[in-house]
Amino acid sequence: MSTELANRHSEMSRRLIQQAHYELEQKGDRVHASEKAAGAVAHAIKAIGEDRQWRHGSHNLWREIMGLIADEYGNPALGILQQYADELHGNFYEDRLHEWQLRQELDTVTGLLEFLLEARERGPNPDFVPSTDQQQSIDRLRMSEEEASSDPLIDYPPPMPPL
Repeated sequence: MSTELANRHSEMSRRLIQQAHYELEQKGDRVHASEKAAGAVAHAIKAIGEDRQWRHGSHNLWREIMGLIADEYGNPALGILQQYADELHGNFYEDRLHEWQLRQELDTVTGLLEFLLEARERGPNPDFVPSTDQQQSIDRLRMSEEEASSDPLIDYPPPMPPL
């Protein structure tokens, strides 16, 4: 994991969100605008993952990272950023969002993405004290891929308590 790779993900995120707006506004291409915006979110999360040496190779890990970052920076809206990205990714396959809906989501994603990328540049919030559960998530995210792959259930929540 490296700063160079994190910067590359960050730059790709910025480029893809610009391309998403271009695809929608200039070409009227809802499908490609959707996928570019979803990719912009993914790359922003991957940049933070690289910076913090967290695993970031799946949608589920992205959701976990977004939840942690939302709490760390006191911005609950970030917690839904990955949900927007998932919906936009789905629209790439289904093309069910009307242009006005897509424009609204794209504007929301763009604003949240700006906050996320600025938070990345500021670095970890020194005032954030993770809860015990959040620290467990952080510890799991810091595991190497090899360590994580030794337990196929590592990225699932703990088992349910007995009834």
